[in-house]
Amino acid sequence: MRTCFYCLICFYSVLMFISCGEENGDSAFTAITGATVFDGTGSEPILNSVIVIRDDKVDCVGTSADCNVPEDAAIIDATGKYITPGLVDAHVHFFQTGFFDSRPDALDITDTYPFPEVVAYQQMNPERYYDAYLCSGITAVYDVGGMSWSVGLQNSAENDPFAPHVAASGPLITPAQGAPFDLPSDKALVPLNSEEDGIKTVQYMSALGSTGIKFWQFRADDEAYMKRVEAAAEEIRRSGNVMIAHATTLEQAKAGLRNGTKLLVHSVSDREVDDEFIRLAIENETIYNPTLIVSSGYLLAYRAAADIAAFEIVDPNGCVDQKTIDLLNSAAEFKDHPRLSGGFLERIRNFNPETDRVSAVDAANLIKVYEAGIPIAVGTDAGNPGTLHGISIYDEMEAMQAAGIPAGDLIVMATRNGAMAMQRPDDFGTLERGKLANLILLDDDPSEDISNMRSITHVMIKGNVRQVRSE
Repeated sequence: MRTCFYCLICFYSVLMFISCGEENGDSAFTAITGATVFDGTGSEPILNSVIVIRDDKVDCVGTSADCNVPEDAAIIDATGKYITPGLVDAHVHFFQTGFFDSRPDALDITDTYPFPEVVAYQQMNPERYYDAYLCSGITAVYDVGGMSWSVGLQNSAENDPFAPHVAASGPLITPAQGAPFDLPSDKALVPLNSEEDGIKTVQYMSALGSTGIKFWQFRADDEAYMKRVEAAAEEIRRSGNVMIAHATTLEQAKAGLRNGTKLLVHSVSDREVDDEFIRLAIENETIYNPTLIVSSGYLLAYRAAADIAAFEIVDPNGCVDQKTIDLLNSAAEFKDHPRLSGGFLERIRNFNPETDRVSAVDAANLIKVYEAGIPIAVGTDAGNPGTLHGISIYDEMEAMQAAGIPAGDLIVMATRNGAMAMQRPDDFGTLERGKLANLILLDDDPSEDISNMRSITHVMIKGNVRQVRSE
């Protein structure tokens, strides 16, 4: 995929650099002119804009009266286009493939796809997802749970001009006593059986450089267990790290907030959030990541495996890698799996992809959180079965818009707020002087309809322009 995506870069880039010749090929400056810019701050769009980029950073954003274009700058004429900061997917998992080979707890197909081999391939080949993310306009991602090796992707991706920025939290602290997707040599889940377990896990992951320490569920009504959580939370603060949490019930979410959770990586799904939840989230300055489509993504993948309906990959720009395509296209080979029978089979047969994609409770809580002024980030939970790396961000944003979030606010949620979740708001997420030059060019106005994010033609990552599709 990387070869295919990048082999045409040099040729197609010429289509945009209509005013630059060989004499300015070594210029440190690039100027993008004529577009309507949404800078990610929520401010009014800048019409007929000028963006001056020096090396890999934004030097100026504004009108021609605000920004002087250096004489030797390479000029990109973007008249008629729209520009936003690069998108941020604030919830992904690099160890997961988008199918059940990486989630044997959901459908055990390890006889066909041995899980250790699947994870080894994931560790050694993150580039196929890097390409899928950039092709989809995503210039930064947050891996909020996986093996400890995921933390190392932060540095390797940062130094790779063809990679999005990566944040990673590593293994998850949990009351669960292991999982089928754990390996003896590297666990995704760390049981919190004592205060010492939590403290040592926090110390280890923080020393590795993890961005956040994630808790996967809480025993909110278990006083002894919550004492262990409190000890780990105190160690997180002492280490200068932050607490993030998978807590999909109201009581679990409030238990996390009472211990200082800064990022809730899923919706509260069991009932309506209450005033105490709102108060705690505001006091903590917590970011809410709803992940509206991931649960129904499982059902789409189950339907493909049961040979009820093929998994539809809507990918006109060819962002998804061939290995993933082949995996999903062969899903029906598992149609006789014992899991796909009885009442469960009937449930997935009755699932309607047109009407059942998003839980009504999740949608209602998203709007309540939004109206309360709690910051919201866009995240897909990519890698889970049925939620593909890269392109799933469009479905997620469209689901959020359908729930009632205005498109203009979604631009901020998918850019600035994602950078905040990754703890990198000073580096990217908005188009401002001194920040990294991560942006996307679109044919259609995303503030009118967030589905216009699909009209992407180019992405700029770390100051480098990449063609996504031809004009």
